[in-house]
Amino acid sequence: MESLGIMGGTRDFLPDTMIRREFVIDTLKLLFRKYGFEPLETPAIERLETLTGKYGEEGEKLIYQVINSGSLANLQPGKRLEHALRYDLTVPLARVVAMYGDEMLPDPKNPKKQLRRLPRPFKRYQVQPVWRGDRPGQGRFREFYQCDADVVGATSLLVEAELIALAVEAFKTLGFQDFTIKINHRQLLAGLISWAGVPKSKEATTLSSIDKLDKLSVEAVKSELHEKGLEQDQIEKLFNVIKLSGNGAELLDEAGALLKASETASTGIAELQQLLGLLKALQVDGQHYKIDLSLARGLDYYTGTIWEIVTAAPVGSVGAGGRYDGLISTLSGGLVDQPACGTSFGLDRLLAAMEHLDLLQQIPRNTEVLVLRFTDPGAELILLSLVCALRKVGVRTEIGYNDAPFSPDGMRQQLGYANEKGISYAVIMGPDEMTQGMVTLRNLLTREQSKLPIVDAVNLISSRLHS
Repeated sequence: MESLGIMGGTRDFLPDTMIRREFVIDTLKLLFRKYGFEPLETPAIERLETLTGKYGEEGEKLIYQVINSGSLANLQPGKRLEHALRYDLTVPLARVVAMYGDEMLPDPKNPKKQLRRLPRPFKRYQVQPVWRGDRPGQGRFREFYQCDADVVGATSLLVEAELIALAVEAFKTLGFQDFTIKINHRQLLAGLISWAGVPKSKEATTLSSIDKLDKLSVEAVKSELHEKGLEQDQIEKLFNVIKLSGNGAELLDEAGALLKASETASTGIAELQQLLGLLKALQVDGQHYKIDLSLARGLDYYTGTIWEIVTAAPVGSVGAGGRYDGLISTLSGGLVDQPACGTSFGLDRLLAAMEHLDLLQQIPRNTEVLVLRFTDPGAELILLSLVCALRKVGVRTEIGYNDAPFSPDGMRQQLGYANEKGISYAVIMGPDEMTQGMVTLRNLLTREQSKLPIVDAVNLISSRLHS
């Protein structure tokens, strides 16, 4: 028999891994809802034409095309593929807004009134897998999850400020202490490229190279730009600005002085200055964000503020975002033109960072208490009643599946199961406890145990676990 396996770059998530993944997802969903975002899901497969032309020259190569009719045998000679797995969650969102953004529905409270099917602005969050036709090297996967929050229909910089505030709160809630949100602006970058004398036709490819500065050395990026046809003086002018450092206000003043001849760059700088003021007004912790003029975000659809989130863990960026005001118009052929801005967290990199920084120990297993089961006369009804009562007060409780009367071996087997699952407490009622009207509560981590009256057991266990 051929050995079992799965496709490279994909994974099975067993329960111990899923508990951690769901903890992070649930934490993010709570924060998304706290900031007023509502859920959305879109199909795994999109029309190929919806996805192409949105991700730049590098991203375009990674779109995962799929057979239209399920089998390669059904693909007619010369017929091109028409569908693909979604590359990210942003382009599908833009498609949804283009399709439903102007649709009106009757108001259920007032039939004479109509409401938009999607409120404007439309604030949505989405947690779903995406696919990249990439080589599955170390720490890279063909299938991975993104956790996105986007606002469609508002041009205010307060949108960017709130999304960055949400990101800071999310990382703090997950236990991160050392993390930074690097912020830049595509208008600043566009103005810089023009100011340096780089032709407009090479703007996208220049940004693609600059975006690699977190992975490659300065000299390697300069060499790549030279290979793409940029002159040495153009490259040096770019890096004279990119290498600037300092606190946000001072850095922007210095960049503004160098780029004052560029109206485009000046617009980007002014918006970043306004954004810094909004972040301060929202009381966002200033040690967790900074202006970084080397940040480029290589995707073609960004039009304004961009950001990227890094931590102390050596896993690369764990989140990113920015404004993409023209994408929905592009997708709808100009029929729907809505500004948009969003942030995205890469679930897999987020978990990898948490594991590296030892932040996953805080995540509890699902079950809090195992009630050991024995079938001695009269015992089972008491034990099942206890299980029901514990569940009613919110204690996550399991009952053992032992089908025999009390025995040391039966107790060992059930306690072994509890230890394998990482359950914290066990409730034991052997013949002695039953005679006394008591149960024994054992802490499986410390091995400490105490006897509790059956009538008080539920309240005492609940208070001990949830105090």
